[in-house]
Amino acid sequence: MDGKREAKKIDIINKYGPRHSSITGKSVKILADFLCANGQEVHTFSIDTIYRGQVASQVQLPYSVHELKPVYDGNNKLIRLLVSLLDGFRLIFSSCIRGDADIRIFLTDPPLINFWATFFKPFSRSRWICWTMDLYPDAFCSAKLVNSGNPLFGLIHRFVYHHTPDFMIALGEQQYDYLKRNYGREIPHTVLPCGINPIKQGKTVPWWKEKYKDKIILCYAGNLGEAHDDLFLIRLIEMLDSGKFVMILALYGAKAENVLRRAGVIPGVVLTDYVSAEELAFADINVASLLPCWDHVCVPSKVVSAICAGSPVLYNASDRSEGYCMFPDAIWLIRKSENYDQAIGEFYRSVDMETINRKKQAALNYAYRLAAMQENAFQDIIHYCNMEKLSNEYRNS
Repeated sequence: MDGKREAKKIDIINKYGPRHSSITGKSVKILADFLCANGQEVHTFSIDTIYRGQVASQVQLPYSVHELKPVYDGNNKLIRLLVSLLDGFRLIFSSCIRGDADIRIFLTDPPLINFWATFFKPFSRSRWICWTMDLYPDAFCSAKLVNSGNPLFGLIHRFVYHHTPDFMIALGEQQYDYLKRNYGREIPHTVLPCGINPIKQGKTVPWWKEKYKDKIILCYAGNLGEAHDDLFLIRLIEMLDSGKFVMILALYGAKAENVLRRAGVIPGVVLTDYVSAEELAFADINVASLLPCWDHVCVPSKVVSAICAGSPVLYNASDRSEGYCMFPDAIWLIRKSENYDQAIGEFYRSVDMETINRKKQAALNYAYRLAAMQENAFQDIIHYCNMEKLSNEYRNS
């Protein structure tokens, strides 16, 4: 025998596919590219839908891309929620009826796609891998859409956490510990933080860096949604010393409008439509936020992307949050429990270029570790996919 293994058929299932610009779409592409390059037969299943006004590109990929037609692309929140629940069913069902894959990797978007994966798992001969992005149904409680005592929530929660996936890709060890407590058992897993980018700085210097090169540049670029504290960002902006600092804002999400409405009249605040991952390196300090009730349910990719760019982070979060636990030497932490005016004032008074450069070096050190972590995680995944048999120890009765 020549020692070669037969290629496994691997389905990757997520709302956003490898042609999409969303962070989970990019994550799907990176993994699909890796698996395909390692001789696996890859199929992706996604929805051909809009993300922040952008649609999927038509670039040709070396694996099969199945994009289901969207049911609804409007802005009504209730309809979008109901359709997203239907989309989870459509995606899992579409994967299952197209043949029995050896491995099915499902992410956690749209909400409760993990419920449908759990439901269909007993009817397939596949091994199922859960790639834990935002966690559902937990996120419904964190967003205060339902109470933890709601009977329907309790039923779904028990069903999901009573049946373990065969393997898990967690965003961090803190999140894995949280999931292990919910499932009540150890699960074969690897850790792959979301938002890892190659360690590089964009060649084109953004206009705001040229214009404000004599200032300390702070940047909040990305989602300001239910998981983030808009009050923290508002006070950070209102207390800004425009003689020393400038704040770059590129916001979207449920709470963005409230901040942008106030920020537009404050000296030192610069509004822009978009800041790319490569441009994060040109900010002296990137800013991120995570409310404590979202710890482990959501792990902001923004923190990881900033660290990969060699940028330290001003992080409004708890000291239990994944981002702080992973990168403590590259972070200024302001807790939700602190008096914001006092903590932000102290930050502004104490921060200087010497401290920033020290934390930048720490960020670069973490960035190299993240690159190695991604490579190790990919090797764990390909090793698991190549396994011929699965121990019954982790199968559900």
